This record gives sequence, structure tokens and C-alpha cells, in this order.
Amino acid sequence: MDSKNLKKSSDQNTVLTRQSDVDSGVLKIFMAAVTVLSILSTVVFDKTKDLSGVRFPVFALTLVALAAVYLGVTKKLTTQNIILLMFSAGFAVRLNYVLITSVTARVRQHDVFPFGGTKGHSAYIEYFYNHGFTLPKSDPIARAQFYHPPLHHFLAALWMRLLTTFGMSYERAVASLPFLTLIYSMIALVVCERILDRLNLRGFSKIVPLAIMTFHPTAILLSGSINNDNLATLFTLLALYAAINWYYSPSTKNIIPVAAAIGLGMSVKLSAALIAPPIAMLFLIYLITEKKRLPVIKQYAVFSCVCFPLGLWYYIRNAVKFDIAINFVPMLPETSEQYIGNYSAAERLFGFSNHPFENVFLNRIATGADFYEYNPFVAIIKTSVFGEYNFVKYYSGITPYCRVLLVLNIIMIAISLIAGVYFLFRKTDKVDGVLRGFLILYYALMMLFYFKFIFDYPHNCSMDFRYLVMTFIIGSVVIGVSIDQAEIDLSKRRRLLKAVKGVVLTSTVMFCFMSSLVYILIGLNK
Repeated sequence: MDSKNLKKSSDQNTVLTRQSDVDSGVLKIFMAAVTVLSILSTVVFDKTKDLSGVRFPVFALTLVALAAVYLGVTKKLTTQNIILLMFSAGFAVRLNYVLITSVTARVRQHDVFPFGGTKGHSAYIEYFYNHGFTLPKSDPIARAQFYHPPLHHFLAALWMRLLTTFGMSYERAVASLPFLTLIYSMIALVVCERILDRLNLRGFSKIVPLAIMTFHPTAILLSGSINNDNLATLFTLLALYAAINWYYSPSTKNIIPVAAAIGLGMSVKLSAALIAPPIAMLFLIYLITEKKRLPVIKQYAVFSCVCFPLGLWYYIRNAVKFDIAINFVPMLPETSEQYIGNYSAAERLFGFSNHPFENVFLNRIATGADFYEYNPFVAIIKTSVFGEYNFVKYYSGITPYCRVLLVLNIIMIAISLIAGVYFLFRKTDKVDGVLRGFLILYYALMMLFYFKFIFDYPHNCSMDFRYLVMTFIIGSVVIGVSIDQAEIDLSKRRRLLKAVKGVVLTSTVMFCFMSSLVYILIGLNK
């Protein structure tokens, strides 16, 4: 696309953005309320003791349902109000999940060792709590997760320091850490809405993908996880939004947020850098098509001055001081019970002889299965809704509900893949060829690096969907764009369009409902 068309697209997008169905001021007020409620919750409630079982989420979701009925009766159920109601329900589900997730007992956490120890994300956070922003001088590899860049851990320590300064006990401050990641999760949701808005999706084509993003089980799991996954996802989303915004309005002012988001994301976790190559593609195309290249080169110089120092400083420090490779990832030994390198590549990719779906959760000998899951496709389907966990330990009667959720997840994956094919081959009014290539390249890179990762590190835990979080975001965006285009393509075939929208809406509503129900039921602890 040449610069003239780029400018035309930018002008058109600016006009459409002014007609946004969700006011940015309303979103700011909503996020302020979410932040205040999160802080009040961590101060008032002592985790599961004050709001146990299902009382809180049922009460909160009932209020949301009553509000929806009132707005419907009074004919005020606009797209903005629907989205705000979804966000409110999503916050209620996440808040309940945080309340039933014990950090001190390391419930549904990754690489979090007991607090007071010397290893893992927990010790990393405690280090900054005790020493301020003074980097550890010991070998990061010897202390497990200390090889990660420190931004998330520093912010978590700062959160704890603020709470203890105002009188909260240290133990309660530790228990409150998921409330910080809860805030990250809600900010990420708002960024998702802004991405859809910047692509000019409106009404049904915006509500459906946003509903998936709001109630997806992985998003709920991340909201209560105190490792660095959630903050890395947030900065990646910000980089995605900023890149799309820059694409429509390329300028030095708009390229700085792109650089900052990528750099800060890499200061949280190296995986945030995976969005950089697709963004580099956007930069290259603009440089080639723009006639006046000197201003463009200046933009890229500014980008480099912001992004590279922010993103690479810690990795360079570790390389110089401890001789640690920039892409270092620790590997479990072959003697680990989770080791699945004894299976061939063909067995791992196409092997289903162990009837993997007899157990709805990830097969692990440690949680009662006969073998360790080795097929990555099965692992993706399962861990994208349940993580690596067996929910029976939280509620003995939960398996039937989880089985329904798993089937619905497969249906949603199928819808996403169908939409992906449609998106790949059908030109749309909302996403031109360059942006389509940008999104496709990013999705493909995530899948490519995931499969490289699981074969380089052949252990059961390496197949967790948490390494593919952004794929469900991209998949949701593609569903929204495809719905929007289908409304144009099928405008004269109203019955078929109604049937397509009916299937998508029904599947989405059921998926969101069952996701919320399952993550409420695990709070019964029976």
C-alpha cells in the first residue's frame, strides 16, 4: 500500500474512530472503579474466609443480569452498555477467582516456590521488597526464575511495600499479589476493546470477540497468576494496539508507544519480543512505499533509541556478567518424570493411542493419569481451558461441567479456524492486505516458536497454552473481522447470515457461561 492510500486509510479510520460505540472517557472511569474495587478488596477481605463458596459471584452476576434486564426494558441496551456489562461480569468472575486462589499455598501458580525461600518468582519479588531496586548480584540461573528481567517482580514488590506501609501485615501483602495481576488483566481487556475499536468493528462483530476475550479461561487463570505472564501479555497487547494505531497514522508521536510497549514487555519476559518481527514488517513496507524516506528513517531512529535500551538492558547485563545467552531458558533434566522426549516427533504430533480425551484434564501421572500428555494439539485444547491442573481436587463433582466446556472450546477453536481461512482469502473493508499479513505473520510466528519450544524442551509442562496466550486474542479479532465482512457478503442471503450469526452467538454465549461456571465451582473446595 502506498503512502497516499495509507493516508486515505488513516483519514477514514479517524472519522470512524470518532463514531466509536464505547466512549474512551467511560472506559477510564470503569478502570478507575476496577482499580479502587481491587484495592478495597485486598484490604477488606482476608482471601477465602470472608467470601467463600459461590455467594459473591452469584450475587455480583445477578446484579449484572438485573442491570441488563433493566436496560433492555428501558431500551437502553446499547453496544456500549452491553460491553460495560460484560466487563463488569468479567471483573466479578476474575475477582472471585482471585479470592479463591491462595498464593501462600501456591494454588494454580507457575514457578512460584514458598515465600521465604531463595528461588522462583516468589523469592524474586521478595528480593526487591527487601532491597529496593538493587539488582541481585548472584548468578540468576542458580536462583531459578531470576534469569527473567525484573520489571514485573519489582512492581509486585512495590505493591507489597505500599500495602505494608499503610499497615497491612507482610503475610496479607503476599496474599494480595493476585489483586495486582487482576488489575493487569482488566487493563488488558480494555486494550482489547481499543484494538477492536481501532479496526472499526462495531456492534455484533465487536461484542462477540470481546465476549471471548472477557470470559476465556486463560484470561481468568492469568488474573490470579503472580508470575510474569500476565504483565507480559498486557504489554504485548499494548504493542499490538500501538502498532495498528501507528499504521493508520504513522508519526514519531505514534511510534514511541510501539517502542515503549515492546521494550517494557521485554523487560518483563523475552516472549514479548515475538511481536517485533511482524511490526518490523509494517515498518519495512512503509519505508518502501513512502516517497520521503528521511522522516521515516528518523521515526525508526527514535524507535530504536527507546525500544532497544528498554528491551535489551537486562539480557546484555546477564550476558556480560554471567555469560547467560539472551534466549536462555532452563531445562528440566531427562530424569524428570515429565520428560516426554522418548516419544518420536510422529508419535507426538499424530499419536492418540492412549485415548487422551478420556481424562478431560491434562494427563499427568502426578495427578492420577496413566501417562504424561505428549500430543501438543491435545495439550493446547486442554490447557487453554484448564491450564495444567486437575479441577477435581477443588470440587469433586466438576468433571461433567468441564467436559462440556472442553467440547465448547473445540467448537470455538473450529469457528476461529474457519474464520481464519475466510480472513486469509477474503479481502475485507476493515483490514487491508498489509494488516492482514501482519496479523497472520504474528500468529504463524507464535505457532512456529511454540512447536520449536516443545521439541527443544520436551516436557509435559512445556506444552501449556500460556505460551500461546496471544493466539486466542488474534483468533478472536479474526472472528470479529470475519463476522463484519460476512454481513456484507451475505447481505442478500439473509437466512444464511442469520444462521451463521446464530451459530456463532450461541456457541460464544455457551462458552462464556460454562467458562464462568467452571471457574466459580472450583471455589467450592469440596
